[in-house]
Amino acid sequence: MAALVLATATTAAPPTPSPPSNTTAAATTNTSTPTYCVPRAVTPAEQSEIFAAFVQEFYVVRNVANAFKLYVVADYIQHNPYEPPNGAAGSAEYLTPIFSNLSIGVEVLHQGFGGGIGPVAIADIFEFTDSCVKEHWDVTQELPADATNPLALF
Repeated sequence: MAALVLATATTAAPPTPSPPSNTTAAATTNTSTPTYCVPRAVTPAEQSEIFAAFVQEFYVVRNVANAFKLYVVADYIQHNPYEPPNGAAGSAEYLTPIFSNLSIGVEVLHQGFGGGIGPVAIADIFEFTDSCVKEHWDVTQELPADATNPLALF
């Protein structure tokens, strides 16, 4: 198992490898009964490529359903207290409308959100089981109005 952290965004898109061989055609064509990622042994380099493809599909393309179908196990565990606790299907259903309507602007390593959300630092932590995302945690910290440290968050 490995934990990979997504803490910053860049404007350059990472190379997108082919979907892992542990998915089936049903994962991309059958919307009524999605097939999720089935773990298979991979090298650390392959795992990094899979993670880059997951990030591209989820955060850049914002196709949450497809990202989950290709790269997340069916019994995915979500540790965010405001999201459905377990299962790829429930999490994908919950996150799809949020990410499809989210206004994200990326400038160097600064990320801004629309909708009246102030400056905030967010780190997503994903745990892999071999070739698939198994668990997710996130950490969010808002910039306090009375911050005394000029280096706080950003």
